[in-house]
Parts: sequence; C-alpha cells; structure tokens
Amino acid sequence: MSLQEAGLKLNSKKCLFATQEVKILGHLVSSNGVRPEPDKVKAVRNFPTPKNIHDIQSFLGLCSYFRRFIKGFCYLAEPLQSLLKNGVVFHWGPEEVEAFNSLKKALTSDPVLGMYDESASTEIHTDASGWALRLQEHDFDVKYKTGKKHSNADALSRNSMEEETETPDKFLAVTTSMNFAMEQKKDPDLAKLKLSSNSSKNEEFRFIDGILCRKNFDPDGKLWLPVIPKHLRADILRHFHDAPTAGHLGFAKTYDRIRKRFYWPGMYRNVIRYVMHCRECQRRKSVPQRPPGRLVPIPPAIAPFHRIGIDLLGRFPKSAHGNKWIIVCTDYSTRYAITKALPTAEVDEIAKFLLEEIVLRHGAPRVIITDRGTVFRSRLVSSLVDLCNIDHRFTTAYHPQTNGLTERFNKTLADMLSMYVDAEHKNWDEILPFVIFAYNTAKQETTGFTPFYLLHGRDAETTLNTMLPFCPNDFDDNNITKIAARAEESRQLARVHTLRAQDRDRRRYDSKHQMVSYALPEISYGFIPQ
Repeated sequence: MSLQEAGLKLNSKKCLFATQEVKILGHLVSSNGVRPEPDKVKAVRNFPTPKNIHDIQSFLGLCSYFRRFIKGFCYLAEPLQSLLKNGVVFHWGPEEVEAFNSLKKALTSDPVLGMYDESASTEIHTDASGWALRLQEHDFDVKYKTGKKHSNADALSRNSMEEETETPDKFLAVTTSMNFAMEQKKDPDLAKLKLSSNSSKNEEFRFIDGILCRKNFDPDGKLWLPVIPKHLRADILRHFHDAPTAGHLGFAKTYDRIRKRFYWPGMYRNVIRYVMHCRECQRRKSVPQRPPGRLVPIPPAIAPFHRIGIDLLGRFPKSAHGNKWIIVCTDYSTRYAITKALPTAEVDEIAKFLLEEIVLRHGAPRVIITDRGTVFRSRLVSSLVDLCNIDHRFTTAYHPQTNGLTERFNKTLADMLSMYVDAEHKNWDEILPFVIFAYNTAKQETTGFTPFYLLHGRDAETTLNTMLPFCPNDFDDNNITKIAARAEESRQLARVHTLRAQDRDRRRYDSKHQMVSYALPEISYGFIPQ
C-alpha cells in the first residue's frame, strides 16, 4: 500500500533519503540496529557523582530513557532506586557507587539493539502467572463466549453482596495473613482499653469477634469500624494511596476510602501528611497552580463610548444570508453592546463597521481595545484610528483577559444564540438583533442598570409598553430636564457600582493568587499555544 492510498502525507523538510543512519528521538537507527545517540551517551559518561536525592532522580531519569539497552536494568539500578523511597536518608556508600558506575558502563559500552529476525528461532520469557498455574491442575478447554450469551455467569459476577453490619470489613492484603486481634494487643494504647462487648461505660467502642471496633456515626456507612493499631497504619496508608488500585489520588479521595473502612485517632492529619509527602506524587504529578500575579481591573470609562472593546466572534456555520462572523463592540461605561453579522473577516468589513456603526453613530471613542489579530493591525484600520485621533490599545499576547468585558460578552452572546438557533444553524444572523436587544435591555448586576438606560437615559419601549396609553405630560420641559439629570446621575452611580464590584472581585481574586516578581537575568517560562 502506498502512502497516498493510506491517506498519509509527509513533510519533505523532515524526511531523509539515501542515508545510512538516522537520528530519531535520541537514538541512531541504521541497518545494523538501534543504539543511543553519542551525545546522550556522553551526558551519562560525564554525569557527576550524585550529592542528593535530586541528582539521583536526574541520573535515573536519564538512564531510564535508554533502559532497554541495559540488560538487567532494574537490578543494576535497585540500590539507587532504594534511595528514593519514603523515609530513606540519602547515603552514598560502596553499594551505591557500584550501581552508579555499572549503569554508566553498561550504557557507554556502545549497546546496540538488533533488528528482529522473523526467520530465526524465538524464545519468550515471562513471569509465572499464579492463576495459570492453578488452572493447569484441571483438564478443560477454554472457549470464548460473548457477554450477551454469558448472561448467567455475568449476572453472578455483578450480583451485589449484602453487607454485614455486625462484622468488621475483611482486611485486604495488608491484614489477611495476620491475627488482627493479636496485632491490636501489640499497641500499648489499645491494650490499655479494658473494654468488653457488654460494657455500658463506653458505648463508642465494642469488641466484635475479639476485634476492637469503634462505632461509625456515618448513617450511610458500616455500623462498626475496626480500630487500627499504630504499627499497621502505614500499611493502610500505602494500600489506599500507593497501590495500583488506589491510583495515587489526592487527599480527599484517599481519606474517604480509609475513613469508610477503618478508624484511628488523628486519621485526618495522618492522611494529609502522607499524601503531601508522597515522593511519587511530587515527582510525577503536575501541581495545579493559579496564574501568578494580582488582578488589575480596568477602571470604568467616564462617559458612554469613551472606551470600547472590539472583537471578532466566529467562525460560525454559513448562514442562509452567507454570514460566517460576528463583529462585537462593547462600551466600557454603559456595557452597551453593538454587533453585526459579516460574511468575511476582511479588513474592509472591520473598518466599515468601526466607521458607520461606532464613529458616525456614537462619536469617536477615546480608546479602543482589541486583540493582536491581523485585521486589527492592518494599515486601513490604523489609518482610520489615526484619522479619528483614537488611542488603539492591544491586549497582551495570549491574554484575552485584557479585553475581559468583550470576551465575557462573547460567551454570553454564544449562549444566547444557542437557545434559538435552528437545527441547521442557518438562522443565527437573523436571531442576532433580537438577542442583542435582550442583552442591552437586561439589568446588569455590576452597574445596577440596563445598558440601554445608561446610554439613552430612558428604558426601552417593548411591545407591551405600546399597548398602554401614551402620557404626553411625561415629556414637558420640566420633566425633560429632570430625565436628563437623572440619566447623568445614573451613569455616575453605575460607575460607582462598577468600581465597588471590581474592588470586591479584586480582593477575592488576590486572596487566592500570589504576587510574583521577576528579576533580570532570571529565566522564566511562558506557555505558547500551538
């Protein structure tokens, strides 16, 4: 089968032809086999003697990448791996030195993995399977049967077992082979408890089948929980956190698993400490971190359309009228939104919207905030902005929160459109004016007013309002003056409300984020989406 038939495409810049050897991910691949790249081998050869746990982790991580080239890698690395276990103090003795040198020698001796020869005899070495050995005692043939036809046994495997309320849980691998009552007696604190099954002095504890148990106050759980002696608590923690069936999950899940089955004083603190100090979790898990830095709100504008944000929303499915994009404008003073459906996201469409819908209708704004899209940085848009003496500010790269009001409105607009769009998604541009009216006439929690009122100084008339009789006295000369004054007062009050809301959000945000300062020439890393 050819590459074309398989539907595959190759990048010519990443292809090599007529070569004897190819470098791939730190390996050299040739007709003779696969071997580590010399630069990587050199890094192992020149690796300094480890001085701490971090050095051990770095060295083993480097060697583990090429572990398939080292025969018996797990045995050679065992002394170094032991240093990474919980509670082990770093020690660099003769055994560790020998393991360190053996790994370096094994990897720097130019090991080569040969190509698999299908014609040669093949041996497969596996470990023993306990169930396979057990089943060998019986003479039978194994035949495959689908789950649908195997409903009898399948139902048995899913049949729930009734829980015994008066018998403690059967302990798992950590306690199955021991006499748990005897283990409890080894704990001096538990041995001091002179309790009997008929004791009336302490109803919180009881002996069940010779095992000391504590009453469980969780109505959804077991009635009695076995009390774990001190010397077994570490085993319990390992089983319910480190084992493959536990999955190295976090504190909440680990604690929930243990508290439903066992009891000991201070369990909550023990689980927190154990999970926090788990070395494997620290090495392998990515710590969820909130973005560094404090919140810096953009103060509200002092007048309508003094500062606006513009953004492109899309690409949408092509509508019946041929539109694919929505250009969005939000006013940072009144939160009034203006939108228009566009067939393309070309520069001339953006400039036409800015001129006709903003400048010629509401006046030239003092400040425009946009992202760093090509259309917003075009020569035509820049010329129009300069002609109107507008301060054009761009958001920080990969940080749309700079134009947060517009970005948040985009999400609201998309949610509103989704409520009314048809199954073919062809009528979204017809719905657009209606949902924009709904947004502009809805009271904003931050300002306490509707955007329509803050912009026009009056509430929008709806179809229900037109059914009511018209009152001309509301529009005499005296009332017009009062309405104008009240509108301006409302804008100032909305600005105060916005500042209060921003301060409240800032304090809540800053309480969960840390201020980070960077000093040159300190190295910092930034995430750049592909």
